[in-house]
Amino acid sequence: MYLVDSTVSDNSSGWTGGIDSYFHTMMTLTRSTVSNKVAADMAGGLRTLGNVAIVNSSINGNTSTTWHGSGAFITGSTIAGNNAPAGTAGLFLGTFTDASATLNIQNSIVANNGDFGCFLAPFGAGAVAINSLGNNVFTDGTCSPITSDKIVGDALLGALAGNGGPTQTHALLAGSPAIDAGNNAVCAATDQRGVARDAACDVGAYEFVP
Repeated sequence: MYLVDSTVSDNSSGWTGGIDSYFHTMMTLTRSTVSNKVAADMAGGLRTLGNVAIVNSSINGNTSTTWHGSGAFITGSTIAGNNAPAGTAGLFLGTFTDASATLNIQNSIVANNGDFGCFLAPFGAGAVAINSLGNNVFTDGTCSPITSDKIVGDALLGALAGNGGPTQTHALLAGSPAIDAGNNAVCAATDQRGVARDAACDVGAYEFVP
């Protein structure tokens, strides 16, 4: 499944979120927004049991009224304001069988999601790992940060809004720790809106233009 320059928003489910991919599948989200979705069980925004890549995208304001979020390979994206009940997280990575699960995250923002940014759940026999590949901005230390990551109290994100381009984004506010903090070697040429990244690219889906 490929979702490009698209918005999935404002709907609800009695079980999982609006995007649900099952075993042995591949899902790619590029320059897309998944927002304001409600699930009565788990994964308000998206759930994947296969492989998923999230690139230059925003996942915002999704709610699970019962359980956790979801996990993925994430680069150049913004994961913010997703909620679940007390003791849960915005990004849930786990296994209940002997299958393994891995989350790789780089050049991305994980901010203000439930009680934790990331929740590691090795409930089965399979290996579970969250790997920071660096140059991320987190608002807590739960996503396995490394030296090049920043843990901050406030990522200084604007509200999800139309900031140009086909989908809504979180603008970086002046002074955001994400500005000029990306790894140029892995930054896409443009941000989620199609705006060119500058010589010192920003972390997340939005490139700040003074």
